[in-house]
Amino acid sequence: MSGFVARNRLILLAYAGVAVLLLITALFSPGFLAPSNLRSTLVLAAFVGIVAFGQTFVIIGGGIDLSIPWVLNCAALLLTLMAGGQDVALIWVIPLLLAGGAAIGFVNGAGVALFGVPPIIMTLAVNVILQGLILVYTGGSPTPSTPALIKYLAVGRVGPIPVIVLIWAALALLATVLLSKSAFGRHVYALGTSATVAEFSGVPTARTTILTYMISGATAALAGILLTGYSGVAYLGMGDAYLFTSVAAVAIGGASILGGSGHYLGTVAGALVLTILTGLLPALNLSNGALLVVYGAVILVTVSISSETWGELFRHLRASARSRQGETSG
Repeated sequence: MSGFVARNRLILLAYAGVAVLLLITALFSPGFLAPSNLRSTLVLAAFVGIVAFGQTFVIIGGGIDLSIPWVLNCAALLLTLMAGGQDVALIWVIPLLLAGGAAIGFVNGAGVALFGVPPIIMTLAVNVILQGLILVYTGGSPTPSTPALIKYLAVGRVGPIPVIVLIWAALALLATVLLSKSAFGRHVYALGTSATVAEFSGVPTARTTILTYMISGATAALAGILLTGYSGVAYLGMGDAYLFTSVAAVAIGGASILGGSGHYLGTVAGALVLTILTGLLPALNLSNGALLVVYGAVILVTVSISSETWGELFRHLRASARSRQGETSG
């Protein structure tokens, strides 16, 4: 039991943070723990969690995906344009959009793994290119309404449980199997720990990198499809809010921004923390700007804690303490 706690302490701390935030929010907003409000919180957290699904794989593998906002936005806009509000068209539209998201991820991964482009530069450039392409394609004009089936997936329920929460739970199970039980998961962790060592150990580093970005592109597209059902329409810029949200959720969940550690179950907790924080802000009379400050602070702190500089500092402090103890005993 103690070994389990030691291995998963950061994830457990993230869930403890969820519980604390729920209690704090309930104190300032007494109706927050009502079943209907908790359902709404889970639905909003599901969007963050689905966007952060692929980001989790990319970050554990030592990269970062900044193209998520406009992969999401392109999928949302193209869904409404291609389907034209008709459910029957979804038979080919959804697979096409998911494949398109994966193809964009392939471009990102190939740029990083095969051509040595830094992940931040590669994915940010792709994000800007996608923004320009969709603006040219749509001309900024309004799009048709969302098909009824997509609305059901986003806001419908099976009994008391929202459908999108069931989708999120299925993705969480899939991520757990991939990261914990598959060779691909072991390769992702090895890649994030040290790409050089992983390559010498026989890990197919290029293929693993490309696959993580393809997963990120596909799940960003899925999030765009579902988010269109929640909002009822697709609009320009609807994915912008999910850039730092996806990174912050992974970081809060205990993953190292520098790669090599983390788990999607931690990302689930991170998504819940961020969503509850969003609900807490109005109760404290704070603006959304405060939430951006929180995102930035979380990323800064987690990167600092994960950095080698901090590791060297802690090792130096421990060595100094042992030295003083030796002098005292002597």
